[in-house]
Amino acid sequence: MIRSSLSILALTTLTACGGQADAPAPDADGALTSEDGLKLVPIANTLEFPWGMAALPNGDLLVTEREGRLRLIKDDALVEAPLTGLPDDILVQGQGGLLGITLDPSFDTNRTLYLSYSKDMGDTNTTAVISATLNEDVTGISDVTEIFLGSPRETTFHYGSRMVFLPDGSMAISLGDGYRYLEEAQNTSNLHGKIARILPDGSLPNDNPFADGDGDPSIWSYGHRNVQGMVYHGGTGMLLAHEHGPKGGDELNVIEAGNNYGWPTITYGINYDGTIITDETEAPGMEQPSVKWVPSIAPSGMAVVETAGFEDWSGDLLIGAMAGPKGYKLVHVNVDNDGTIGEPQDLIGDLQLGYRDVISTPDAIYLATNELDGVVYRLEKAE
Repeated sequence: MIRSSLSILALTTLTACGGQADAPAPDADGALTSEDGLKLVPIANTLEFPWGMAALPNGDLLVTEREGRLRLIKDDALVEAPLTGLPDDILVQGQGGLLGITLDPSFDTNRTLYLSYSKDMGDTNTTAVISATLNEDVTGISDVTEIFLGSPRETTFHYGSRMVFLPDGSMAISLGDGYRYLEEAQNTSNLHGKIARILPDGSLPNDNPFADGDGDPSIWSYGHRNVQGMVYHGGTGMLLAHEHGPKGGDELNVIEAGNNYGWPTITYGINYDGTIITDETEAPGMEQPSVKWVPSIAPSGMAVVETAGFEDWSGDLLIGAMAGPKGYKLVHVNVDNDGTIGEPQDLIGDLQLGYRDVISTPDAIYLATNELDGVVYRLEKAE
């Protein structure tokens, strides 16, 4: 495993932060209670930049650490030893490292999971996806097989890396534009700034938009900047994804096959130094976002709520926000049965935490912070 120190300077050039008032003090047990009637109960801390979470059938959690480790939270406690068997070519640099995780739809019988990470390839690197078998005692993985590779790049930013299974058994994979390769998001001959669709063995569906050879046959949609939240909404049949804009212009989109989502030809954001990327916010043949955030919130992680005790949110979205002038909060977005997406509602902003991932299980909602000393919290309604 290749280890490299995090470039704080580089990250701060990519995210603007705003000052806020002091956060409320934690309770004696470390829980945090928000002024809007929600409570965060810590179940695991001392995680290094937690990035992705997946809930096992028994309720335990697997958590990726960007620093290159896969961890187990068992009975609301972090198991000290990381899982074994991970690839030795994980590039831990910039925004890269061990990133997304998802379980196979048939995990109960095949114990297969999928991990995405930034793969070191010498002078270049890219987003890679592997499949692996989780052993019975949850101490390691085996049968590691690489099933997908993005396009090579020389930068260590904007990896995308969320994975979602669709009802037909195929998998959607989000891919960032590599930051410096933004113009390539409009080029359908490569995978910068795309959402790809593959089959679990790495083969490609024959009904992908460019399967006839007019573009990369793994592309499902294009014109993305850096998709860090993606879910399939079973109630409406929509694939939903949100992505980081530059300075302003974060977006939530309904993803459909072959559609162009505009980056960088159209955007509601500007460069971090204040210069203009484009004057255009609309163009023929390019999709408009269902929700846009100006200023940015730096969204990451997204879940469809399916948790007991939160029936009033059933089928709605929860989105983590990590930074920016309007960040450090959880965002609730109402989704109606007809697919109408409502205005976002900000939650727990007074707690002043950024959230890298959020998942909803039948029993609990979990939030993972985006910090070096990361914490996984269970979200509850305060009494």
